[in-house]
Amino acid sequence: MCVMTEAELLSAYVERGSEPWNVSLEAAWLDYELRAWFKPRLPSRWPAATAVCNIGIGVGLFDDWLGHELGARITSIDRDPSICRTFAARQRRERHPYLAHVRCGEAIEVLHTAEFDAITVIGSSLAESGDRGALERAALDALVPGGTLLVADVGNREPPRAADDVRRLGEIWIAFRARVK
Repeated sequence: MCVMTEAELLSAYVERGSEPWNVSLEAAWLDYELRAWFKPRLPSRWPAATAVCNIGIGVGLFDDWLGHELGARITSIDRDPSICRTFAARQRRERHPYLAHVRCGEAIEVLHTAEFDAITVIGSSLAESGDRGALERAALDALVPGGTLLVADVGNREPPRAADDVRRLGEIWIAFRARVK
C-alpha cells in the first residue's frame, strides 16, 4: 500500500467530506440508526483474538466505531483502492488504537481467505457487489460456527422482504438482518 502525504490525505477528506450526501441530515440519521441497531447485537467487548470484518469502508467512521465498540482490530474490505488507501492513512495519522487490517478487493474473493466471528455489511455494499445473494452466502461461509452476520442494506427503493427491522427517513430506508451460522 503506498503512503499518502499529509496534503493528499487532507485533500481526500476535504473532497469526500464536502459531498452533499456526506454533510446531509440524512447521512447523520443513517449513521445514528446504524450504530443504534448494531450496538445491542454486539457484545460490549470481545477478546483481542476475535476476528471481526466490515464490508464497505466508505469514509471509515463505522469501522472506527466498531473497533472502539468491540475493543478489537477490524478487517475492513472495500473494492475501491483510493478508499482503502485513504482510510488506512487516516487511521495511521490519527494513531487509531484499533488499526483496521484493510483489504482492497472484491469482498466475495477476500472472504474466501479468512474466517470471522462476526461480519458486518453496511450501506450500498450489497448492491455494489452485483449479486446480493452471493455476497451474503460468501459472508455466511466465512463465519466460524456460531458466528454472526449483521447486514444493514441501504437504498432508495422498496426494502427487501427478508428484513428483521426496517427504518425509514423519507425515501431512504435501512433494512436490517441478523443471521447466526
